[in-house]
Amino acid sequence: MGLTRREWIAGAVSAFAFRDATLLEVARIARGAGEQGDEEFWLRIREQFDIDPELTVFNHAGLSPSPIAVRDAIAAQVKRANADPSYTIWRRQDNELGPVRSRLAKLVGCDEDELALTMNATYGLQTILMGVPMERGDSFVTTTHDYPRAFTAMAQRGRRDGTTMTQVPHTAPPEGKDVVAKKVLGAVTDRTKAVLLCQMTFTNGHIFPIREVADGLAGKDVVLFVDAAHGIGLLPQSFKEMKAQAYTACLHKWVMGPIGTGVLAVQRPWIKRIWPLHPADPELDDSMRKFEQVGTRPAAPFLALKECLDFHDMIGMERKAARLEFLRKRLSDKVLNAPDVIHYGSLDPAVCRAILAVGFKKAPTFELGGWLLAKHRIHVTTMVRAGMDAIRISPNMFTTLEEVDRLGDILNDVARNGIS
Repeated sequence: MGLTRREWIAGAVSAFAFRDATLLEVARIARGAGEQGDEEFWLRIREQFDIDPELTVFNHAGLSPSPIAVRDAIAAQVKRANADPSYTIWRRQDNELGPVRSRLAKLVGCDEDELALTMNATYGLQTILMGVPMERGDSFVTTTHDYPRAFTAMAQRGRRDGTTMTQVPHTAPPEGKDVVAKKVLGAVTDRTKAVLLCQMTFTNGHIFPIREVADGLAGKDVVLFVDAAHGIGLLPQSFKEMKAQAYTACLHKWVMGPIGTGVLAVQRPWIKRIWPLHPADPELDDSMRKFEQVGTRPAAPFLALKECLDFHDMIGMERKAARLEFLRKRLSDKVLNAPDVIHYGSLDPAVCRAILAVGFKKAPTFELGGWLLAKHRIHVTTMVRAGMDAIRISPNMFTTLEEVDRLGDILNDVARNGIS
């Protein structure tokens, strides 16, 4: 037997009460000053996450955990849906996503009717790269530091349609933004139909000169497509400010949203011109909803973004970014002063953010990454590509000074003595 109207109302009231209760403590904490070095404040924020006490994680640029409030909100929405999935998901939960869309559009910096909900940034990448109109001999332009799944998509399109891909060499440490923009624009020809750039690279956190490239492409019939997976929730530049035509991002990095949530934004004049990855009815040709025609999917992770965005707003983007820079600088003070260390980025927050990419002449990168995990229970990732031979280190805002200092001391010793 289905739920009665009274039971449905009671469930909705319970969900709102749950949401208010779980975020009440975060709101109280966030009213504090929360300076970048205020350990008491950041330890209270840390308590809002499920932290493994046996593992120290420095790969939050890959995946960041969601706050407990978000995890609990997903569970509550899944439980709610399981009472009658076909009715609850399709007729209720899917129709409750409007406020989430509005808030995500504000975060991205686009109009609500220019935004689609996707499962991750890669889905958005594939959608634009496979859907932008191109003919045999037309070209993509990207850089050697863009995301490998994008290269895969461009290569497959080349096999299918005879298109080509130009990868502009990008150095690490990066060159100045005017030099980078000039190199990208110099690769554009009359056969170029799309330029793909990261807002912030996954390799070393380099912030690309998106607006400068957009200005250089003005008047050309070229899609400037921004992969903002590492920029959203950390960098203030909005989609509108970039002057790009398309934008994709996942929400499981610095926004700390549920895995399986992302966004795709397309400037209104381009919506009709780009084919969706999954077929859609012609009535949706002018609508961003055509990019959401993927079949049945759970609404719970997207509804839990309400908690995620509340948490993000309570902390504040500027406060989060300042904390990450504080921790990165503290770690670099210990590591970069050691001998035979190669720094593949920049400590200037206008150039690189959140990530420290370093190599050690006395320690092979892959061996070092495995050794840190096996011996010290410290998780980093490796970045051996595009002229880099580094471990990529990315703390979170709740990473403690003790954890940073411990890793710094270990790597300082590695630089001097190798792996022991």
